[in-house]
Amino acid sequence: MGTLLKPDRVAPGGRGRQQGAALIVSLLLLAIVMLLATAGWQMGTQEERMVGQQRDRAIAFEAAEATLRDAEHDLMGTCASGIAAGGCTPRTMPINGETGFGNAGAENTCSPDGLCLGVTAERPDFSSRMPIAVLTGGAGAVGLPVEYGTFTRPVTDRDIRSPGGANLWRPRYVIESLCYAGGGQGMTGSFVASCPSPIYRITAVARGMRQTDEASEVILQSFFSLGN
Repeated sequence: MGTLLKPDRVAPGGRGRQQGAALIVSLLLLAIVMLLATAGWQMGTQEERMVGQQRDRAIAFEAAEATLRDAEHDLMGTCASGIAAGGCTPRTMPINGETGFGNAGAENTCSPDGLCLGVTAERPDFSSRMPIAVLTGGAGAVGLPVEYGTFTRPVTDRDIRSPGGANLWRPRYVIESLCYAGGGQGMTGSFVASCPSPIYRITAVARGMRQTDEASEVILQSFFSLGN
C-alpha cells in the first residue's frame, strides 16, 4: 500500500512577509547604489574643478612671466622679442637712474606710467607692498601700472591669449627703484634723494582665463640692472 504524501503547509501570511522583506532589501541596495553614484559624481566634479584651477593658475603664471620679460624690454628701451625696431613706441624719456620715478617725484608713489619711488630713508625696502597696491588698485595707492605691451609692442599685438585663443585679462606691471651702493656691498640703504645706479624691482600681475571674479591671479617679482 503506497504512502500518501501531504503537501507542505504554509503559515498564513508567510509568503507575503518574505516578499516584503525582499522589497525592503532591494530598496536598501538601491539607496546604497544611489549614494555611491552621487559620491562618485561629486568626487569627479571636484577633481575636474581642481584640474581646471591648476590649469588656470598655470596660464596666469605664464602670463605673469611674459609680463616680467616685457618690463625688462621696457627698461632697456627696446621692442619685445620678435618685434622689429620701429615696430613699437618706447618711452619718450628712456629710463635712467631715478629720473621720472614717483608721482611728480613724491616718495612712496608711482608715476602715471608705472615707475615707483620708495621712501628714501627706507630704501631698499623689500617688504614694501606699495607696488602691489598700485597693481591691484589697493586703497591709498598713488600712480598707475603699465599694461602689457604698451612700450614694447604695436597696438594691434598687445593681447595675451589662452591656449584656446581667447584674449586674457591684460597683465600689468610696475618698476620700482632700489638703490645700489656698489663697492661689493650689494643692496644697501641710501639716504640720498637720487640714486645714480639703482637696481630695479619689477612686480607683475596676471590672471587666468576664467571670469574675472573666479580667475587665478599670480603676482611675480624680479630684479633687473641696466648696468649703469
